[in-house]
Amino acid sequence: MKPTVLKYHYIIIFVIWMITTVCKNNAFACDLCSLGGFGGTTGAVNPISAESPKKNKYTLGYILEYQDWEAVNISRAHELHEEGRDAHARKNDISNSIFFGYGITDTLSISLQVPYVERRSREVHEEEFLGDGQNSTGLGDSILLGKYKFYDKQFGLAGILGLKLSTGNTNERNKSGERFEPELQPGTGSLDYMLGISANKKINHLIILDGTVLYHFKTVGDQDYEFGDVIRATTGATFHVIDRDKKPTLNLLSEVITQFANKDEQDSKTIRDSGGTTIFFAPGISSLVTEQLKATLSVPVPVFQALGGEHQELDFNVLFSMSYSF
Repeated sequence: MKPTVLKYHYIIIFVIWMITTVCKNNAFACDLCSLGGFGGTTGAVNPISAESPKKNKYTLGYILEYQDWEAVNISRAHELHEEGRDAHARKNDISNSIFFGYGITDTLSISLQVPYVERRSREVHEEEFLGDGQNSTGLGDSILLGKYKFYDKQFGLAGILGLKLSTGNTNERNKSGERFEPELQPGTGSLDYMLGISANKKINHLIILDGTVLYHFKTVGDQDYEFGDVIRATTGATFHVIDRDKKPTLNLLSEVITQFANKDEQDSKTIRDSGGTTIFFAPGISSLVTEQLKATLSVPVPVFQALGGEHQELDFNVLFSMSYSF
């Protein structure tokens, strides 16, 4: 672990303690949860349920993730670039992912998320094309995840182990033929590791609590660029508006997502304009349309951003998913 991330270890311990302390009843299932298809970027992540699909049960799903970035002054961004700073003028990022999950046993499951990413930005480096719109598109980095539910009495607890595979395109180029910087590529070129714990509890027939703490360990990828390690702590509550015995159901979601990101490095040098802390509040809705079909929509909005240097801030996120279990 890197020094900047290590200092947050007490926060992880506190969140895990808080989750396990409030959990006293059986856990409740969530079939499809997004891990994010944007590789090295800053984005919100929904809680990962401690529940696993039943043995020999499959889940197929679709995930849409949208990130909108706050507007920046193009001239100012160009000046920062000329000073050697890591300046960008990102507009939005879109990830369309296919999701596959399988229950190996009643407590052990695996899943795979394969994204296709489009990044839209404005040119801030080349004076000839200054302010022009530009797109970077291609296959993103896939995520392979394993989850083991090791406790299921008063509450549910599951361990999470994952890999972010270097399947994404890292060779997109701008109008002058130069490669986009790593932040603007669909993929990162790195093999990353994820380790975490998830908990959930059914308070009563109307309220369910979920919580996840996930450590994302990054490695060096293309262009000798290493995105900073990330810790994400997510807590959420589901409120049943329409009883689960009736279809379609209607649930209200309320989530808080806290992310701590270490600074990036390139050629073993620290990138000043990177890293930082972001807290999202994410209201949403979900519905079990049938016994097999589920849909979820949430809108994570940053309520606090303390980012490194001149790092561009996020405006809002949209996460939508549909899944079919059989």
